[in-house]
Amino acid sequence: MERFFRCFDNPGALLALVVMLLMSLGTVMMFSASGARAGLESMRVQAQAESRAEEDFRIHHGDSYLRRQVMWGVVGLLAAAVAFRFPLERLENLAMPILVVSMVLLVLVVASPLGVTAKGATRWLAVGPFTIQPSEFAKIGMVIYMAKYLADRREEMRSFLRGFLPSVIVLGIFSILIVLEKDLGTIVVMGVVVAGMWCLARVRVWHLASLVALAMPALVFLVFQHSYRLHRILAILDPEKYASTYGLQLNQSLIAVGSGGLFGTGLGQSIQKYHFLPEAHTDFVYAIVCEELGLMGGLSVAILFLAFVFLGFAIAYRAHDYFSSLMATGLTLIIGCGAFINIFVVLGLAPTKGLPLPFFSYGGSSLVATLICVGLLMNIANDSLARRGSREEF
Repeated sequence: MERFFRCFDNPGALLALVVMLLMSLGTVMMFSASGARAGLESMRVQAQAESRAEEDFRIHHGDSYLRRQVMWGVVGLLAAAVAFRFPLERLENLAMPILVVSMVLLVLVVASPLGVTAKGATRWLAVGPFTIQPSEFAKIGMVIYMAKYLADRREEMRSFLRGFLPSVIVLGIFSILIVLEKDLGTIVVMGVVVAGMWCLARVRVWHLASLVALAMPALVFLVFQHSYRLHRILAILDPEKYASTYGLQLNQSLIAVGSGGLFGTGLGQSIQKYHFLPEAHTDFVYAIVCEELGLMGGLSVAILFLAFVFLGFAIAYRAHDYFSSLMATGLTLIIGCGAFINIFVVLGLAPTKGLPLPFFSYGGSSLVATLICVGLLMNIANDSLARRGSREEF
């Protein structure tokens, strides 16, 4: 693996190419998957306006989702540019304030009138005419803080009380706030992300094993706390039994994937997106990819995400200092874990969790946060190139 990472002289440039491909294909597929929904909304608005004998000037066209996604894409690219230029030393010093702001936003979601509830979950904040999902940005704040903490205490991380336990407490507070939002998927992703960073920090294996043993009963409790979570797991084992209830999305997703065959039905030719598959433009957009582009298209997307992960790890390996290496690892895992958990859900290999597919799913918060991660990774790659020959040993 070390030789593999050494062969990339400039992984940042290759990462930029992969991101461009993912964003381009993702935008096209989101537009295709959302067209039917946007068209229906347009007709509803027009019908309501005609029934009132007045003209409705709100923008509702067949491409309304595309317009909003492009707008958020522009915002995300500007945020990525800021992240790319932001001094890493200053970012390291701001790790604690960033974490505090992230936690405050999560508290506001569950304990203030600004919190927005949709489909039984409270995960959004109302900010003027927009809604944002703070947990998407809190994941980045957690990675930055954890990278700073692990870098500062690299000699103490073998100690349970002085090194490992305080980091577990911080992750625990974050997890409790996410539990209150009913967002189990984000907890799973962040558990994997932080565990990856702990492994890089050489935390003792038995410390990690003990934490997993203690966390499993809590995870089982959360599953049984709400019956729909248990039924979603059972739906994987017997999709037909829950075909009209908890397994509806899974069944329709599998129909879409199976209908695509080897080369797909053709771009824009999906049948499932016409209100057979719920959330076709968000959580299950990968099913539309497989239906319209077939097995080859679905595999190509998965390979692009694998390339992203490998290049992210290459950037982490070549990073100038320990903090940057840890942060690059965490940022890469945020996108990589989110992508493959989403793909597993679509293919019926994991229960439905409401996680978006990075670069593909409709949603401003997810897209902006993903592009910030990309900007920070490019920043680390650029910094390592600028300091070539002076890399710290860690």
